[in-house]
Amino acid sequence: MITPRTRDLRGRILWAFGGFAVAMAAVFGLSTAVFLYTVEDEFFNALLSEEAALLEQRRTREPQWGAPRQPWMTVHESPTTMPADLGAQLAAEPNRREFRGDAGRHYHLRRLGPINRADSVPPAWLVSEVSGRLVVRPMRVELLEKWLVVEALILLLAVGLALRIARRIAQPLSTLADAVRTFDPSLPVHALVISNADAEVMVVARALDDMRSRVQALVAREQAFTRDASHELRTPLSVIRSTAAQVLQDSALTPASRRMLTLALQSAEQMERTVASLLALARDTTRDTTRDTASGMPAQSTRVLPVVEQVVIDQSPALDGRDVSLAIDVPGDATLHVSGAVLHILLSNLIGNAFMHTASGVVRVSFAQQQLVLSNPLSTDTGYDAFAGDVRALGARGAKREDSPGFGLGLDIAQRLCDRAGLALEWQIHDGAFQVTLGGTT
Repeated sequence: MITPRTRDLRGRILWAFGGFAVAMAAVFGLSTAVFLYTVEDEFFNALLSEEAALLEQRRTREPQWGAPRQPWMTVHESPTTMPADLGAQLAAEPNRREFRGDAGRHYHLRRLGPINRADSVPPAWLVSEVSGRLVVRPMRVELLEKWLVVEALILLLAVGLALRIARRIAQPLSTLADAVRTFDPSLPVHALVISNADAEVMVVARALDDMRSRVQALVAREQAFTRDASHELRTPLSVIRSTAAQVLQDSALTPASRRMLTLALQSAEQMERTVASLLALARDTTRDTTRDTASGMPAQSTRVLPVVEQVVIDQSPALDGRDVSLAIDVPGDATLHVSGAVLHILLSNLIGNAFMHTASGVVRVSFAQQQLVLSNPLSTDTGYDAFAGDVRALGARGAKREDSPGFGLGLDIAQRLCDRAGLALEWQIHDGAFQVTLGGTT
């Protein structure tokens, strides 16, 4: 069976907290960098504004622009007198006020004047080359390293917090999952007590307790009904079978009467097998509780050939008077992962059905690739056409039981036995024969 892809709750919480921490640290680091660069630029812009105000004030008393007080500031009346790495950029972008130059130089500009319309001196630019006074940019690598350390600490803190929260949330859910996984209707149901559980988890726990009680009551009622009905049927079936067997010994019977009595005897024998199977289901004797941890299959294995031989001997009276032969190709060391009692019930059901519904031909039992294959030819002779029609109604391989409501109760019970024992059971029509495959795990 293909299970849907699932995601671990604890992993989802870790990823959520970790991703949130990384995102917040990145936003924090980016905002910090923007803040530092903005403060540094505003500092230089403030110095430029102060110096420009002094120069413009002095310009009202002097015919020319004077020299700035700061040695790293210069006044240029034309971009042609500026450094080459600045003049070209200013000519291309006249409205820009901050430029990166060659060899690590960095420029800030401010426009000066004109003082009045009659002034013959053209406007100028106050240029400051601040590469030697930058604080943030030379520390970029160091700041980045510190930011990474802070981000790592934040991430560790977030992961630790996520682990604690995930453990607190997942532990009660794991307890609930274990309770569902280990639930056995044959054992008393005790109320789930989950420590440190939130209110929502306790609501689920109480609902689970209620569900387990209902399931246990339902299973108990089903087992009681099946057990009681089976016991009540055994006595009349024994009477019918013994009476039919005694009447068949009467030599005065006509062939038609003998045939009808034979069918009645076979039906009684089939019903006895059905009753035995129902009792096994009702007593829960088909459950294999011990399983291998590596393969997941039942730890108990049974040799197939001795069980097949015993079942064939038990069911051979069903072939009396018919041209039916048996071909068994089962290696002596062939095994199936199922208890001997369960395998005997299953084969009694399947082989008994094959013998009963085969008018003539060869019933084959073979074993290959850890699967037991049983096939019998379909016949349209009187007394067998109903079974053949039911089988053909199945259609393709793997059809569901409900797709053919008239198809035998015995095979339906065999399917339930296989489901309980953890075995796969499939049937199909192949080369004019009804073929049943038993083996593998579900």
